[in-house]
Amino acid sequence: MNNFKLKKIPLLIFLSTFPICSFAGSGQTIFQYEHNWKSMDRIHGDTIKLIHKTDDSWQYEFKFGVTEGGGNKRDVLYDDMQGGSGSVVIQKILTLDDGWGSIIPSFELGFNKDSTLYQPGLKYSYKINSDWSTSLRYRYEWKKISHAERYKRAKIAGKQVKYVASSNTGRNRLDWALMYSGIKAFNFAYTFNYYIGDYTNNSYKALKNGLSKNEYKAYNNKKTDYEQEFKITYNYSKLFRPYFSISDVSKNKTTDTRQAKFKIGFNYAFGQSNSKNSDFVYKSYFKYAHHYGLTSHYHGDSFGLYTDFDKTGYVGLSVNTYNQLKNRLFFDDIVSSHYQIYGGYNFYLADNWVLTPNMEVRFYSGGGYKAKSEENLPHYQLGDVSDLQRPGVRYSPALKLTWLQSDDLSFYGQYRFEYRKVSRSKREDSVQGYVDNRARNRFDIGADINLTPDWNIGYRFSYLKGNYVLHNDKKNDYQQELDINWQATKVWQVNFAAEDVAKSVHSDAREAKLALGLSYLF
Repeated sequence: MNNFKLKKIPLLIFLSTFPICSFAGSGQTIFQYEHNWKSMDRIHGDTIKLIHKTDDSWQYEFKFGVTEGGGNKRDVLYDDMQGGSGSVVIQKILTLDDGWGSIIPSFELGFNKDSTLYQPGLKYSYKINSDWSTSLRYRYEWKKISHAERYKRAKIAGKQVKYVASSNTGRNRLDWALMYSGIKAFNFAYTFNYYIGDYTNNSYKALKNGLSKNEYKAYNNKKTDYEQEFKITYNYSKLFRPYFSISDVSKNKTTDTRQAKFKIGFNYAFGQSNSKNSDFVYKSYFKYAHHYGLTSHYHGDSFGLYTDFDKTGYVGLSVNTYNQLKNRLFFDDIVSSHYQIYGGYNFYLADNWVLTPNMEVRFYSGGGYKAKSEENLPHYQLGDVSDLQRPGVRYSPALKLTWLQSDDLSFYGQYRFEYRKVSRSKREDSVQGYVDNRARNRFDIGADINLTPDWNIGYRFSYLKGNYVLHNDKKNDYQQELDINWQATKVWQVNFAAEDVAKSVHSDAREAKLALGLSYLF
């Protein structure tokens, strides 16, 4: 059993045991959790990150934000949660000669429910002495508004007019930081951020007799804004470091009112991967997949980081997007669909049996979902027949039992309870009617076969039973998935998946969804 290689990587759900390869690079993976609260807005939020640092000074960061209270209710903690924004960040540390510090180029690709963010940057970091260091960073942030948000229709001077209602935004960001580490147990940091931006194209608001051009405002009716942050980090150990920060931030675009933003969080490093001195050996993988519906003609993309703890368990995070327009590839008009964090722990019951309790949580941002009247439906279509695009959260605890029949063949069964909470403010609209919180039971059976050392094939059949209509006006449904995985090199794997899913809740129509992806072992 200890030599069993399980290569299955189901792209459509981003949840499984990863391949145990004969080669793995060294590096360090860090989990970060942060809770924030603003003193005047009184809105709570959370940020979750997985960061991987390689020995050759590359850093890959996957993160997403969550808001509580449906985005507009004060003092609501861990209730009525929904997805905010998510992003992927890549950077490289270039060390200069003779102690002149380092230069760090970076690029961030971000998503939320109605826009895509592109943010290249360059940071200079310098160590003044053993206690003090400083840095200066410039970033250019270009935010592209989705097609669905860009245009509106209104009756102006008796005529129905379609006009550009939202603009893309270009913003320059300059950050200066000063850090002190002269006290062994604590690190201190002060950061000053300055912003200046403008619209990169014209947009308008509708009046009774015409259109009025929108003017860009960042803070106090000006195009500039600033923030200050003071942060304290407690060096509890080399692996665990809690922190607290307080920031001075603006409250809105039209007044000079400012407020405090509090953050409390922690970083937990899993130690050095593949190191005998670490608490446990692990391997981390980058995952990317492109999805396409053969009938709906919608494209989507998934980005993620997955960490496997030497068969003991796993944890992963993914940012999932889709294109609001049909037959549009990659980043043409992409918005966020949902963000996902998942994990599990393996209990070896006997030589050939593994019991894996696991948990998956999805935070839906509401990308593409609009409560419109029948007379003013947008030109685009919803990318899913169900309520998946309504903002909210899905909690999915599960229990999986795997039988390792041989080194090359395994079978499994799994029960998953899926509880879907829809944001209170989005439970009812004039098009789709009322949608309450809902639940369904999911039963999975499947098999994984290693055909050769480099090829693996997996099959899964799922039966779903819910307390709401799932397919063909019935409260039950089924799904099938086929995965084919090719270990192209020691670090690269190519993945293909095909899934048979319901297309309509009111007919027996079904759809094939395809996914093509890559996995990279750091």
